[in-house]
Amino acid sequence: MFRRTVLHARTWRPGVLTCVLLLVGCASTPPDRTELMPVPAVLEGGRFDPFADVPPQARRLQTEILFATDRDPADAGDLEHHYASRRGYLVRLGRARILHGDGALDWDSATRLSLQPQRKPPYRLRVGAVEEIGILASTASPFTDPALLPADPDAPAAAFAAAVDRKLARAQQPDIVVYVHGFKVPFENPLLVATELWHFMGYDGVFIPYSWPATPRLLAYFSDVETTALSAHYLKELIQFLRRRTAAERIHILGYSAGTRLVLDALSMLALSTAPAVGGARIGEVILVGSDVDTGLFAAALTNGVLDTSERLTVYLSGIDGALRFANLVFGRERLGQLLDHDMPAHVAATLGAADELVLIDVTDAEDADARSGHSYFRESPWVSSDILATLATGLGPAERGLVRDQPDLPIWSYPPDFIARLQRALGKAASASDRRDGSLQSAEGSARVP
Repeated sequence: MFRRTVLHARTWRPGVLTCVLLLVGCASTPPDRTELMPVPAVLEGGRFDPFADVPPQARRLQTEILFATDRDPADAGDLEHHYASRRGYLVRLGRARILHGDGALDWDSATRLSLQPQRKPPYRLRVGAVEEIGILASTASPFTDPALLPADPDAPAAAFAAAVDRKLARAQQPDIVVYVHGFKVPFENPLLVATELWHFMGYDGVFIPYSWPATPRLLAYFSDVETTALSAHYLKELIQFLRRRTAAERIHILGYSAGTRLVLDALSMLALSTAPAVGGARIGEVILVGSDVDTGLFAAALTNGVLDTSERLTVYLSGIDGALRFANLVFGRERLGQLLDHDMPAHVAATLGAADELVLIDVTDAEDADARSGHSYFRESPWVSSDILATLATGLGPAERGLVRDQPDLPIWSYPPDFIARLQRALGKAASASDRRDGSLQSAEGSARVP
């Protein structure tokens, strides 16, 4: 495997810009369905089975996913079926039905098929019926039409929190993962992505996709970028609501592409808030992948104290991310997710390296990290998906998971050629040391759950 010795050795290949113009974002057609992501490499070979410790009474496909959105409900004049790609100026809470294999798969066939490297037939997911529970009243503003709010403003929040808690009561690890999508996708996309990630977590805990009003058009990029600033406020309110009103132990946040803007802005708002600290669930892992954020804005977020808001902030970096190179060309400023493209000044390396709660990971040489213009590696690379899911399931640090520091003077971790073997050993060791069986990524040999 080729290991770069010069950080900016990767070059801009002819034709990449054309491909990026077509592929930037993470949309697929038709918009309400997708094919299940490749099986994470750590699950291949049968040593670890995400479904091994699911009790018999729970061995049924999760066909319901809870969601939150600040999109406006679709009306008769919209192309969208459920929620439009325009701002709704409120957070709406709901649930959606997810069809596995167009509804034809049962637990045994779905779990068996999903773990196959070459799936025949393909494993497809589709969004079915969508039900809105109601408006999160804390997101109403002085400009909100009072007619939109129910007679009991707290009823939707209470109903949604109860739905979350019912799922958490069945979980071995009672955590919530909030997934925040990227640019150029419709309402349904984050529901599908959250479902496939949840599937490979053995349906433990609760995944909640946050669907902000991105627009499935390339030319809407600039308006969408502006929209992220407003949606960050609503995301902050959702996080605070989940911390206050649910039985979750921790709230994890996974942000992708332009969605990382929402995550960083929401955490900055929390860091700068003068309100009393919120009790309840902690914010655990915050993971940013393909981050389309100006590095200057990231520096400002660090100054604002974002590292104090969570247990750990992990930023995945790539030197071959075509979509971020496109964004760099558009704005003329380096993106956070491509921090490797230039030599890092010694004073920056020292500052980042001194932050124990910050982890930077180079995915450039990970298996299939260049798939789909190199921007969708968190789903397309079996190494990166393994690493992210292991982090969410166990909380192990990068060294514990088997990552290495190639250059001691740089605070950047990378994947060695034997990363998956290292990760499997780490998970096996963690499973053997665990006293309880309460979650996903457990050993198929019947050992205790990987904590």
